[in-house]
Amino acid sequence: MKNVFLIASFLICFASFAQGPRGNNDRQPRPKMERPDFTPEQLAELHTKKLTLELDLDEKQQAKVFDLELKAVKDREAHKTGMGPKEEMTDEEKFEKRSAMLDAQIEYKSTMRSILNKDQFEKWEKTHKARGKKRQQEGRRGKKHEKRQ
Repeated sequence: MKNVFLIASFLICFASFAQGPRGNNDRQPRPKMERPDFTPEQLAELHTKKLTLELDLDEKQQAKVFDLELKAVKDREAHKTGMGPKEEMTDEEKFEKRSAMLDAQIEYKSTMRSILNKDQFEKWEKTHKARGKKRQQEGRRGKKHEKRQ
């Protein structure tokens, strides 16, 4: 009889802890950190320095990567300022924007391939894909939390 009572009490304890705390919906979400408002040149320089540390770039490669990054940052800034509400865009406009974005990505990748040597490019591509997967996961988590609130 003691054993039955002991097993039953353990099961009740484990079942109650497995449920998790209730009434936890009043918790405030963590505020997002605001990004500093850097100029395109500053952003390009920072990204070039990160790539230099990751890929061990020489000075010629650094100059070429800086120019490429500066162009990419300016294109992104122009895209941000030209963006309107998505609801007002037609399907054709959405297609054109998506197509232009993919063309820019293809151009960026081919330029990086010409700047970097084979080993550097493989390492860059590997880290580039890992960052993309991480961003997708963060995006999914963010959407999930928004629906709960």
